Amino acid sequence: MARQKQASGSKKTDRKSRSLKVADTIDELKNELGSTGPAEVDNEAYWRAVRAQFPYNGSIRYTNNGTIGILPHMVLQAQIATLKEAEVQDGDTGGVTYPAPHEAHEKLAALINADPSEVAVTRNSTESMNIIALGLDLKPEDEILTTTHEHYGGWSCWQNRNALFGNPIRKLDLYDPPEDEDELVRLFEEAIRPETRVLSFCHVTCTTAWRLPVRKICAMARKRGLITVIDGAQSVGMIGVDVKDLGGDFYVSSTHKWLFTPKGTGLLYVDDSAQEHIGLGYYTHGGRLTARRFENNASQSYAPLVGFAMAVDFHNAIGTPLIEDRGAAMAGWLKTRLSDIPGVRVWTPMSRSLSASMVSFSIAGMTSSDVGTPLRERFGIHSRGLYEGGYHGARISCAMHNSYDEMEQVASAVSEIAANRC
Repeated sequence: MARQKQASGSKKTDRKSRSLKVADTIDELKNELGSTGPAEVDNEAYWRAVRAQFPYNGSIRYTNNGTIGILPHMVLQAQIATLKEAEVQDGDTGGVTYPAPHEAHEKLAALINADPSEVAVTRNSTESMNIIALGLDLKPEDEILTTTHEHYGGWSCWQNRNALFGNPIRKLDLYDPPEDEDELVRLFEEAIRPETRVLSFCHVTCTTAWRLPVRKICAMARKRGLITVIDGAQSVGMIGVDVKDLGGDFYVSSTHKWLFTPKGTGLLYVDDSAQEHIGLGYYTHGGRLTARRFENNASQSYAPLVGFAMAVDFHNAIGTPLIEDRGAAMAGWLKTRLSDIPGVRVWTPMSRSLSASMVSFSIAGMTSSDVGTPLRERFGIHSRGLYEGGYHGARISCAMHNSYDEMEQVASAVSEIAANRC
C-alpha cells in the first residue's frame, strides 16, 4: 500500500521541519514544489507543500471535497484582485499578473480535450443538467433512462422534464453493481427499450463513489442511437477527463469540487455533433451554434472567470496524472483500513479502474446521521452523508490537500463509532 511505502521511505519524509511557502504565482509554485524533491505520490514533503497553498485553517478536518472544494490561495487572490480592480480601481495587484477572463474557456477546453466552442462555464452540474433536460429536442414518448445512483441535481431535472413534457423516466437498479466493466455495460444495454432515447448517468457516483466505464457505455449507446448525458460532478479535477475519448454527447461537472474553481462555477460540454440536439439558451445573434449560448454573457463580474482560469493553471502545475494517482493511493489505503473494522461495509470498489478519490462506507445498524454527526461533533471530521439510492453511511474525500494522518484519524474515529454502535 502507498501508506506503507511512504512510511518506509525516510528520504521522502525528512523535510518536515522545512518552512513552507505560500506561492503567489505559478512559477513560484513550481519552484516551491520542485524544492521538495520528486513529484511522486509518496513524497509527503511534496504534498505538504501542496497543502500549504490552501489557506483553509478551520478546526474541522476537511474531507468533503465531493460536496464543495476549498480554494487555493492563488485562486482566492485572483478573485480578490479582480474585484478590487473593478470596484476600488486602485490597480494594485502586488505585481502579480492574473489570467484574463476570456482564458477560462480556452484553459478548460484544453484540460478536457474539447474545442472552446463546446464548453460553457455554468454555475454547477445541477444548472448544466437542467439546461440539457429542458433543452433537448425530444418527442413526448421518448424515454429517459437513468440509474438509482444519481444525485438529486442529476435526477430532479428529468422529473421536471416529465412534468412539463410528459417524457417517461426509468431508473436502472445499480444498488450493488458488479465489479466488472463489461457486465456493467451489459446491465445498461439490457435495460434499453425501443422507446429509450436518452441515457443519463454519473461518471463517478455520489453515493458509492463507483467510477463507471463511461467510454464503453457511450460506445454501446451510440450504436443504439441514444443521446448520452454524463454527470461528471465528481470527475473533472479528480481524474483525467478526455471528453472526446469518452464519446458522450453532453458532459457536466461541478468544477468547484475537485478543480478548485470559485464557488458558483461549473461546466457544460456539448459535443459539436450534438449541438443540433439541444435548443433554448440566450440569444446569440445567429450564426454557428456553440455551447456559449447557454451562458449569460451580459454584465457579469469577471472575478469568477479569472479565478477559474487560475484554478486550471494551479491544477496543471501539479498535473492530472499525479493528482489522480495520489487520490487513488490514499483512498485505497483508507478502503483497506475501513474494511478491517468489524461492522463496517465499504461500498467503493477496491479496483482502481472502478474507483477514484472517494470512499463510501456504512456501519451496520446506523443511519447516515448516526455516523456523520459523531464524526463531525466528536472527532472534528467533515464528511458527507449517504442518502441517495437507499444508502446509509458516510463518504470521505481524499483530495490533494488531505494527508494520510487525516485518513488515519478518519479510520480511528470510524472504529470507535462502530465499536460503540447500538
